[in-house]
Amino acid sequence: MVDAPDSKSGEGNFVRVRVSPALPIDLIMKKKPSLTSIFSLFATGITIVTNGNKKSEYFGCTINSFTSVSLDPAMFLFCLGNYNKYLKTFKLDSPLNLNFLSMSQKKLSNKFASDVDKRWINTNYSIAKNKVPFFKESLGLIEGKVYKKVKSGDHTIIICKINDFYKMTPKKPLIYYKSTYQTI
Repeated sequence: MVDAPDSKSGEGNFVRVRVSPALPIDLIMKKKPSLTSIFSLFATGITIVTNGNKKSEYFGCTINSFTSVSLDPAMFLFCLGNYNKYLKTFKLDSPLNLNFLSMSQKKLSNKFASDVDKRWINTNYSIAKNKVPFFKESLGLIEGKVYKKVKSGDHTIIICKINDFYKMTPKKPLIYYKSTYQTI
């Protein structure tokens, strides 16, 4: 019980009111959700990171772990699982591209989230100034270089310096929420 102003009397009188517990009883009784289901409540944009300077070395994968880090110097980060066998291709100072995907690139997102050997087959891409592939239908493109890698838990945080960036198409973004694609 707490004292609260009585808004009806208008005289500053206080009345006793019952305060409900911090968590409703039905919430306390429910099964604890998985951490993955809680993380999925955060809506994110979808990107594809690409690297490699020769066709035989191209790698790309769908990620939603992009975060801007700094404007001066211009930096961003993304995360890859430590189990990803291509993690080693992101060497210090190696060039990479980050493609912000549009809603029309849902199939591309799925392709670069599945079989690694089929990602570049029949995939329409161009080569940026840094000699790394990118996708012209993307909303925007960031050209960068790996600045630092930090192993943290079951992922590695890859911090990158930005060399250049482009705004490309004015389409709707590809959004991921509750483990499915969404629109805004």
